[in-house]
Amino acid sequence: MNNLFGKSLRSQMEKAGIKESELADALSYDTTYISKWINGSKLPSVRNAERILGQMADFFADHPGKGDTANRERRWQNSFKELKKAYDSDSSYLTFQSHSNNQMSFLDSPKMLIDLTRDAFMQALENSDGSISVMATFDLFRLYSGEFKRLMQELHEAGVKRVELKLALFPEELAEDYHFYAANILNIIGYLDYIEMSIVCQKPEQPHILVIDKLLCVQVLWNMQGELAAVFSMEEKIIERFSERCRQILETSEKLLDPAEPESLKRTNVQLDSYSDKRQWLFFNEPPAMLFPEDIMDQFIKEAKDEAYASYLIKLKNIFQKRTCKSNIDLVLYSSMINKYLSDGDVSVGNVSHHLNEEQTRSHLAYLSEVMKTNPDFAIYLIRDTVVLSEELRNCPSIFIDSYSLYIENSKKGSNDNFHISMDPRMRSAFQQFFERMLGQPYCTRLTAEDLLRYL
Repeated sequence: MNNLFGKSLRSQMEKAGIKESELADALSYDTTYISKWINGSKLPSVRNAERILGQMADFFADHPGKGDTANRERRWQNSFKELKKAYDSDSSYLTFQSHSNNQMSFLDSPKMLIDLTRDAFMQALENSDGSISVMATFDLFRLYSGEFKRLMQELHEAGVKRVELKLALFPEELAEDYHFYAANILNIIGYLDYIEMSIVCQKPEQPHILVIDKLLCVQVLWNMQGELAAVFSMEEKIIERFSERCRQILETSEKLLDPAEPESLKRTNVQLDSYSDKRQWLFFNEPPAMLFPEDIMDQFIKEAKDEAYASYLIKLKNIFQKRTCKSNIDLVLYSSMINKYLSDGDVSVGNVSHHLNEEQTRSHLAYLSEVMKTNPDFAIYLIRDTVVLSEELRNCPSIFIDSYSLYIENSKKGSNDNFHISMDPRMRSAFQQFFERMLGQPYCTRLTAEDLLRYL
């Protein structure tokens, strides 16, 4: 423990010129309690913490330090906030450490594992700048079931900035339960602002190891019919050895899904190849960044920030005009996103933001309607997201599937570099089945060319 609470308390006492005995009298506590809080050997009890911290803030607010010009309310808020943050950090550390009683400890229930993981996640956030790393040589989705998704959501709510998640799963199970896996992957990528998720093929003989940052390692011994047994450690040397083995397994296993940098996608022409394909499945959780009229594409090219991006746009314009408009495409859009696009004109093309005026956005949608008329294989489906949706679509990122590849883009908050890609036919097939299942849901309606024009 870093004794952040003791350091914060001492700092505020020194600024106010307060002695331990004076603070003890104000709180009606013995001086020994104040000493233990300062040296970190003890913390105020969880039950009384809020009251004690409030009383301390009251006392410090009545004894401003030199140069403190804030009013009493502001002094109280500043004091309480600083003490509370330090207390929560130390308390989180003690809670996390309480799970272990030796170099290797034993747990025997899914609930104990979930509680241990949650505490490790929170402690990792306390120790970092908002980044967390999770490695597992087995299927975390199955082991934790719906709780893993909930843990990811709790991380988001706690202010996580970046998550690196590496795990393994059996491709056979991916094929058998495509909806379960696709929904979990989409929910996690869509819910977190930034995540790098890597998934590899699991092998029956490999150990089931989980490592969270440099804080925790777990080896699952068995997990059958709801009964689980595992050993875990918080000792640095043990964690290092488990991490090395875990990393070795993940790096040498066959890839199913990987994060991808946008610039890499451009260099390898993955996006251009996808729009060139004769069969495409596209879900845009953003304005439809495709099939722009010629004059709009010319504007994008003229405004290009560099020659590389201009070259990319020229190729994209040619593909849109000669291939994409003639392809067999199922395109799914949110009703709210069409309205937003008509209102603000913001659109991302090749991960670069552009702004169109009202006339141009209307021209774009009108052009899509014309393509629908001339190409009956170009279908637009609309999700009316004002109604209740299935859980997997609430935070769904954009999905792009062609005959050979899958890539997923978290673009809800505008252009970013949060892409994931798979060239594995088993992963691509799972998402294609997920996509086609979505088309058959009551909330997903196929539009006619005239239906689309009604938005104008």
